[in-house]
Amino acid sequence: MIRNKLFAGFALMVLIFGGLSAFISVGVIKEQVVKEAQTSVKLNLNSAWGILDSELNRIETVLELVSDKQLIVDSCFEQDWSEREIQNRLELIRINSGFDFLTLVSPKSEVVIRSAAPYKTGDYRIASNPVQKALKGESVTSYELLSVKELENEGEGLSEKAYTVLEDTPRSRPTAKIAETRGLVMLGAVPVRSGNQVLGALYGGVLVNRNEEIVDRIKDMLFKNEQYNERSTGTVTIFLNDTRIATTVRLNNGNRAIGTRVSKEVADTVLDNVRIWQERAFVVNDWYLTAYEPVLNSQQQVIGMLYVGLLEKPFIDLIRSTILRYVYLSLIGFVLSLLFAFFLAGRIAKPLHSLAQAARKMRKGEMPEPVFCKRSTRETALLMEAFNEMVSSLSERENSLKNANEKLGVLNESLTVVNRSYMETVGFISHELKSPLATIMNYVYLIQEKKFGPLTEKQERGIKNIDDNVRLLVEMVRHYLNLSRIENNELEPVVSRVLLNEEVLDQLIDSFQASTDERNIKIINNIPADTILKTDLNMTREVFENLISNAVKYGRDGGTIKLGAIVEKDFIRFSVFNEGEGVAPEQIDNLFKKFSRLENEKEARKRRGTGLGLFITKKIIEAHGGKITVKSTHNEWIDFVFTLPVYKIAEKKEKTVKGEEE
Repeated sequence: MIRNKLFAGFALMVLIFGGLSAFISVGVIKEQVVKEAQTSVKLNLNSAWGILDSELNRIETVLELVSDKQLIVDSCFEQDWSEREIQNRLELIRINSGFDFLTLVSPKSEVVIRSAAPYKTGDYRIASNPVQKALKGESVTSYELLSVKELENEGEGLSEKAYTVLEDTPRSRPTAKIAETRGLVMLGAVPVRSGNQVLGALYGGVLVNRNEEIVDRIKDMLFKNEQYNERSTGTVTIFLNDTRIATTVRLNNGNRAIGTRVSKEVADTVLDNVRIWQERAFVVNDWYLTAYEPVLNSQQQVIGMLYVGLLEKPFIDLIRSTILRYVYLSLIGFVLSLLFAFFLAGRIAKPLHSLAQAARKMRKGEMPEPVFCKRSTRETALLMEAFNEMVSSLSERENSLKNANEKLGVLNESLTVVNRSYMETVGFISHELKSPLATIMNYVYLIQEKKFGPLTEKQERGIKNIDDNVRLLVEMVRHYLNLSRIENNELEPVVSRVLLNEEVLDQLIDSFQASTDERNIKIINNIPADTILKTDLNMTREVFENLISNAVKYGRDGGTIKLGAIVEKDFIRFSVFNEGEGVAPEQIDNLFKKFSRLENEKEARKRRGTGLGLFITKKIIEAHGGKITVKSTHNEWIDFVFTLPVYKIAEKKEKTVKGEEE
């Protein structure tokens, strides 16, 4: 029913557009939530750097305050570091400041005082870039790596605290190392001055390895200890190379994930290519929205990474819940749309159903009653009104057409009788003219041959004029006889074995000899002597006579007419080519029409004819199952190509016999 089809169409449209809208909306929701989360992670990473920078500033401030103390300045000025009081003072400052080491060096980079046991002195800090800058008068803070030996020199237990066993970690890069022994320190170095003179350098700092206090402080400041399903939503980690040395990330057993390593894709991006990673990443045992940034030393070398991450699951759950709410609302909207579509389809379908029934009656030839519907839209009401007017008009027109058809039937029958009578008359007259014309032609021939005595020049011209006109009458008689047969559907070939050259072409070419000699036209017959057709002999002669006659009539003086043939399975494709006026492309379709003459009025009087030759030629060829086409270049040449059935093609190789004589 129409209502069901309309409803199905509305439902499909709602489903397609609703599904497309839902697909786009879900993508937008997901993209927006993830984008906001990643922006938050990047801001958190910047905040983490701010906290670490403040710690470096604190270290620098403490060192500068200590370096200005008179006791330190005097000791360096006098190069006397033997007093126990200086060491005690530095140790007290180190402990109160939360430093892991605090060391004084001489202008020659020799360590003269260490504030932490075992208080080792006498080694040189020549390889330390920050210390060397401080001895040149520059205050420096940076992240640096200390070897096991350097850690042992700076203080007891630092090398043990830094020692980290590497844990097997999914997705990490393969490594042969089993432990990380180096220490990552936040280090400051300042000069000890007396006026503009640098008397030594003071450096100190904090070991980051296993420094829970600093990562917990960053986490608390950024994430306020937020939890999701009893898991911390935010995590912070400081890496030495790709190994976690200080982290809030927890293993499944609750321990901190010290010694675990970052995933390969993150390490490749941050450590090898010195770029920030800001995407989702697998962190130890779960997916996080993360940001990693390289940690550089004072020589701008990558020595580690700072990481901040947000647990991905809260955002995934948020996206899901948002999508579910959207889906519920969409389903409600979809159901309401379907109900409205059902109501609307019914309102539209009812009058259309009435119109369809009325149209069905009209198809059966019945005149339906006027169609009306009370509850319909304005457009549908206009449609029904137009339909009713159309039915009324059609009814009137049908009656008029019926009367007109009856009159046309009577008129057509009378025209048929008249036409049949006309064609019979034409055929009768043409047939009756054949005998007297033949007699006239014989006597004209005898007179031209001077069988009745000699002729004057004026008499010869008169006899030639009579001969031309008699030949024209013969052509007209032949054409009108053929036209009569065609119009009366009596053009039925009586096929036989026809030797084309011997029975048709040789005689025809001889008959045109006088005309071709007069105009210096050369006829070249390239059709093989053994060509045999399965056609009506007289009709075949008619075809070639019409085409060769046209070629002579419209050919160029001194030009060439070529006859050719190619065997094609059951037919032979003939060609009658002549150099001459040719035909313009727009005139080709008119060549084979009845009484068609393409010349202008002056040329038509010069080349008299019936305008039936090509029309009859085409009908004869088609009666034999063949076809005829024309190719021409205007004012240069024309080529008539047609097919006639071959009598016998067995044991005969297909060959082209149309040739060109240069």
